[in-house]
Amino acid sequence: MPKVKINDVEVDVPAGTNMIEAAALAGVEIPHYCYHPNLSIAGNCRMCLVDIVGGRAPEIACNMVAREGLAIRTDTPNVKKMRQSVMEFLLVNHPLDCPICDQSGECRLQDYYMEHGNYDSRGIEEKVSKHKRQDIGDKIVLDAERCVQCSRCVRFGDEVTETGDLRLMNRGDHTEIGMFPGERLEHHYQGNLADICPVGALTNKDFRFQRRVWYLRETASVCNGCATGCNIQVCHQEGEVFRYLPRRNDAVNKSWMCDHGRDLVPGIAGLNRILRSKVDGQAVDVEAALSSLAARLKAAKTVGVVLGNRATNEGNWALLQAVRKNLPNAKVYAVAGNDPGSVEFADKLLIDADKNPNSAGVRLLAGVDGRVGDAADLGSALGSIDLLLVLQDDVLGRLAGHGKPAAVAFLGVSKNATSEAANILIPVCHTVEMDGSYVNRTGRVQRLRRAVTAAGDALPAWLVLERLGAKLGAAPGTGMVATAFNAMAKVVPAMKGMEFKALGDAGLPLAVEPAAVAATEALA
Repeated sequence: MPKVKINDVEVDVPAGTNMIEAAALAGVEIPHYCYHPNLSIAGNCRMCLVDIVGGRAPEIACNMVAREGLAIRTDTPNVKKMRQSVMEFLLVNHPLDCPICDQSGECRLQDYYMEHGNYDSRGIEEKVSKHKRQDIGDKIVLDAERCVQCSRCVRFGDEVTETGDLRLMNRGDHTEIGMFPGERLEHHYQGNLADICPVGALTNKDFRFQRRVWYLRETASVCNGCATGCNIQVCHQEGEVFRYLPRRNDAVNKSWMCDHGRDLVPGIAGLNRILRSKVDGQAVDVEAALSSLAARLKAAKTVGVVLGNRATNEGNWALLQAVRKNLPNAKVYAVAGNDPGSVEFADKLLIDADKNPNSAGVRLLAGVDGRVGDAADLGSALGSIDLLLVLQDDVLGRLAGHGKPAAVAFLGVSKNATSEAANILIPVCHTVEMDGSYVNRTGRVQRLRRAVTAAGDALPAWLVLERLGAKLGAAPGTGMVATAFNAMAKVVPAMKGMEFKALGDAGLPLAVEPAAVAATEALA
């Protein structure tokens, strides 16, 4: 690895690293607008100019590849003057929208002006006006007057979605971002345009004027919209989630996420949530519901138990342990539900055809247990089951027409055909309301973190099943979420050596090749 110096700080960096990223490794931030780690280099904003020690002239750091012995300075009077001049140039025609701009709080023009500009304005000419508040897509509003022509959105359309929709038009100080007449954004990744725009020219309709971002807290988590498992930041305030933002993980989703994943936010506290426990239609507390469920499980001659493709690894592990320790004659099944949580659509970028976030995790547990049936098995046995216990998935919705069990117990997040048929109903936590883990489609184990307080009576599924096991006679022994994961990892060969705390923000790959995970017999 080449050794470089940034402000006399020596650091080893991977070959091919540009100097913006190298400086970050040395703890130095080089300001930039056009550079983005997952897009090609444009080099047109000039904000990242730095001095090269022993060089003849300043150069842009974004297009400067680290090489052995390279030394740069980012703190010289010359660099400070260059940054100030670039800021003055960019702001010559920028509108004074700051008090009403929805980018306030995460606008790099504001931040960099305070850090690197801070000059007395010399402008006396009238600013050049451009098109404002243009509706260019289902998700995005364009204010061309605020644009600094960084071209990030143009490159995103060319290189990521390959739609080539946004373009820089005209010349000189009349250059503005826009689309051809009659055209609109039609791809499923529009929200990313607002994410990568550094100045508020592109804003997201769903979040526009909802909250000032400095009030929001961010919690690292994973999207539950499909098997891809995009890494996200859950942005929330006072127990309410306002938006999902993509969180960079080059092994999973780079810096992107689809619009369908963002559209899941309203469902967190929507009218479809299950908030209270019920037994035979009567509202009861969770303990009473669990006591009733335990009594009926003991009394039932034939018991069917369905693992949850939308449930966490820890929830499924606790369910398996509770059943194997207390109900030796129960039959366990792995059956994907009929509630995809997103549109029935897939593409080659991020959107997977499997709308369940943890199908791979269920397959792993089913393979280790060795006694787990599939949808065909459950369909043929459905009419002869005295009590069917389902974790989260809409199994009856999928198997409609295959008969009905005598009774149903449902531990779930949202209402569906299975919850409507349930004799016993117990709410469990949404993804953003608990800690846990999923295994995504490529075999990466990723961690969820609790962002907000659970709605209603909801508890984490693993905790509900821990209490159920205790009432049946033998608890699964999963007193904490980390305990559940670590116990599971000890018996799942592909998770050998994993610990919950080691998952971190980026997750860990299974000890087998992703192709081997995908080739495992699908029990859904």
